[in-house]
Amino acid sequence: MKNTFLLLFALGLLTACGGNSEKKQDATVQSTTTTTDSTAAPAPKPKNCQSVIDADKLGKADVYQESGKSLKVTLTLDQDTSSTQASTGCYFDNAITVLATKKSGSQQFKRTLLKDDLLYFTKSDDAIKQSILQKVIYKPTFNGQRYITLTMHLLNPDSKKTMDYTLFMNYFGEIVKVK
Repeated sequence: MKNTFLLLFALGLLTACGGNSEKKQDATVQSTTTTTDSTAAPAPKPKNCQSVIDADKLGKADVYQESGKSLKVTLTLDQDTSSTQASTGCYFDNAITVLATKKSGSQQFKRTLLKDDLLYFTKSDDAIKQSILQKVIYKPTFNGQRYITLTMHLLNPDSKKTMDYTLFMNYFGEIVKVK
């Protein structure tokens, strides 16, 4: 008797709240957004842009052993598809791939860092937007610290001024703090 009453109550509640009509509306909204996204034209690739990095340094992995920990950090600098416009011309942006692996060889995390990742942590956005990621330097940490320390070296192509930002990343690949 109780089961029948609960079943009827649940059916009444389901029909009163709309039941499947929300699912149909969600499906309609999803199909509309996917057609909109698929019709968007891809961004044109920049032509005749320069690079601030030598071609032999791109794509090479630098492997570091985390001191006192069973963690290896691999940094790979690659050319990004985006570009920065400067008064002296067009420059390709760069991206750094950070791969942390355990002693067993399993992957702890993998993350691609761009100069835009700094915008969430700094007050001056214009200087970062006008600069180019030149290199990332690994800084060893001590036993008690539970993060990876990296220094991002940015270069402004117009003024040749450099800026260094120290990133602290936890072992999940999240940026915790920027100095």
